[in-house]
Amino acid sequence: MSLLTTTAKRVDPKGGALALRLALFVVLGFGEFLLATYIIEIPRREGFAPWTNPVPWANTLAFIAVSAFMLLLAISWPRRREVFEIIQSDAGSGVAVGVGVNLALFAALLLTGSSLSHAQTPALYALIPYALLLLSAGASLALLAAPFETWRRLVRLLPAEIAVSFVGATVAVLLGSVLQGSWSALSGATLTLSHWFLTLVEPEVHLDVAERIVGVRDFGVQVNDECSGYEGIALVVAFLATYLWVFRRALRFPNALLLFPIGVATIWIMNSLRIAALVELGAHVSPTVAVQGFHSKAGWICFLLVTLGIIAVSRRISFFSSRGEAAVASAPTGAALPVATPDDTDRAGAQVTLQYLAPFMALMTASIITSAFAPHDQALYPLKVFAIAAVCWWYRDAYRSLLSGTSGLAVAVGAAVGVLWIATEPASEAGASLGAFIGSLPVWLAVSWLVMRGIGTIIMVPIAEELAFRGYLARALISSRFETVPVGAFSALAFVGSTVAFGLIHQRWLAAMLAGAVYALLMYRSKKLADPIAAHMASNAIIFLWAVAVQEWALL
Repeated sequence: MSLLTTTAKRVDPKGGALALRLALFVVLGFGEFLLATYIIEIPRREGFAPWTNPVPWANTLAFIAVSAFMLLLAISWPRRREVFEIIQSDAGSGVAVGVGVNLALFAALLLTGSSLSHAQTPALYALIPYALLLLSAGASLALLAAPFETWRRLVRLLPAEIAVSFVGATVAVLLGSVLQGSWSALSGATLTLSHWFLTLVEPEVHLDVAERIVGVRDFGVQVNDECSGYEGIALVVAFLATYLWVFRRALRFPNALLLFPIGVATIWIMNSLRIAALVELGAHVSPTVAVQGFHSKAGWICFLLVTLGIIAVSRRISFFSSRGEAAVASAPTGAALPVATPDDTDRAGAQVTLQYLAPFMALMTASIITSAFAPHDQALYPLKVFAIAAVCWWYRDAYRSLLSGTSGLAVAVGAAVGVLWIATEPASEAGASLGAFIGSLPVWLAVSWLVMRGIGTIIMVPIAEELAFRGYLARALISSRFETVPVGAFSALAFVGSTVAFGLIHQRWLAAMLAGAVYALLMYRSKKLADPIAAHMASNAIIFLWAVAVQEWALL
């Protein structure tokens, strides 16, 4: 098992202007959202009908626009190269004007919103300008991301995709508002099913239908509207809509539409099982673990299981997959029907994709599972190490050459990143619980746990993250056949996209983005993954050793 070699020529677009534009868009977008949320808090218009307030209408329109944009990203993914060429061609046009217009509109929005926040009952004539400013400031961010000419060309290129995105987002948002009143009935059904699951394993189960409480012994939970499962249902529906569109050529229609009721029913049943398991855990193991860990994380585990199951079922069963139909149709007369399998190229691409993503998938899966046992999840950290190590051992032949030829510059730069990470760590009490956990252990066990944490932090995590973000994502954003793109091939979209994605999985997301940018630049310089992996390891080694030496556990 070895990583496939690449032969495609280097992609070297002139992406400096686009990188600057996207960086401004991300920084201003996040900064303005956080600042507006902190400063502006407009009270309701008491005594007036809700529909007469233009601010919720403006917020709804903004939410639809953002949802439509996210949906468009998924729907237009098969044509991303055409889209990128259009975006790149006009990247340097009107950046200064876009920034100036956005800042002016946002300043006016802050002034207007701040004054309205101090009014007991804002007047309608004052709310209308604020709503218009809100929409205008959002539109100016869109023009900062790309000039008007780019948007016009994108509309001409993707009219159907844009229409589907806006219609889908509008229907989803409005349907969600309409159905909010039905969550009560859904929570009642969830309560009933959870109670039934508990009766299968418990001789005595307490049920209070009026208060919607189900429990065992002295531990019970209230199944309110938020616990009805509608969030999981919405996530599954959104996932399926995107999945069916992106892979529409590989699926059979209308058969594939049956995945919607299957997915909705499955996630709802699993939510009821989650509540039953929550009660069992609280009654027989630990109420703290049940409430603080399992309650929130188990929902994401269920969602991952359902979505991965849908992908596996839909791609392997010929009733849903058009690949199976094509294979049967091409079989010679009188010959045994062949098993439906992808062609050799697809199989090779899937194999190398798994080699790059499997360690990170193992890390994420182990993290979700261990966090379900909070506040005792720290004791399970070795599970993450073993999970990544098992995957790395399985693909050991593919990874042998990854650390060969590491440069001293990469190690030095990585160590400098670690020092800067420590120097910019904000003062907090975040590490108090970890320090208390380590202090509660016998010396030999504390040392063993720290050794295991060091192996994970310094070796396993850098390998998993660099393979995923610099090895896979930075090339997948250039071509869907990422294995044909050489390591170190540059494009502005790939550099910014993979760096932002890397930052968002960390709590200190801005610092992580900067660190990820440094690791990416090292890769572009050497055209090898060995340098970013070594630099990441050096950064984490400096941070880990400092944290242990001075007992600054918030750094871990």
